[in-house]
Amino acid sequence: MHPLNKYQEFKTRLSAIEVLILLKKEYTYKEICSLINLPTPVLSRYVNGHILPSIERAEQILSILGEDRLVDLIRRKIRYGEDGILDHSEVIYDSNLLDKIGGLALKEFSHLGVEKVLTVEVDGIPLATEVARKFNVGLVVAKARKEMGIREFVDVKKVYTSGAYTYLFVPKGSIKKEENVLLVDDVVRTGSTVDAMLKICEMCRANAIGLFTLISVKPSLLKLRERLTAPIVTLVEL
Repeated sequence: MHPLNKYQEFKTRLSAIEVLILLKKEYTYKEICSLINLPTPVLSRYVNGHILPSIERAEQILSILGEDRLVDLIRRKIRYGEDGILDHSEVIYDSNLLDKIGGLALKEFSHLGVEKVLTVEVDGIPLATEVARKFNVGLVVAKARKEMGIREFVDVKKVYTSGAYTYLFVPKGSIKKEENVLLVDDVVRTGSTVDAMLKICEMCRANAIGLFTLISVKPSLLKLRERLTAPIVTLVEL
């Protein structure tokens, strides 16, 4: 293993603090200390920014935030209203958590040569932004209206299970022929949003190489897996 340069080392140590702050929102000090065998006073000094962990300690802290821990954090932040409607706003507006989730997307799809990230407004944007940033590629957002100042669009019909429909638009040329496109959606409920993104890729003659989503409803996820050959990664199944 090559030794870390000063910038990489400092970044690693800061990332460890970010992980501890993230965990502190959902776990007690005692629970966190049990995960990393750390005295409570030392943990407190880390979380409050008084000291930075050593590089060895930082790497140990980072190692505890695997996929299972991320999934647990997401589940803890999901809420349901009195009408049973899913509320995941605590996830999609937590920039620290999204940063870590974006890192997981990079790990899962880095071997596929992602060249563009595609999502649909509105709630998919924060997650897709982080994913695009991790891959260092452009982000395309399909919108329900034409943006002023843009003359040409690719438009597709998004059909809901009720039979109602709307149109989605992306600027023509924003996705190029043969580009490898990763689809990102915050929640897969019926699959209609994913279908619309697939249609956009088809019309642009681009390659939809995978789907990354935070939350999926199992029946819709099963249907997608039956008809898509591209890999699908979802963190929470409901």
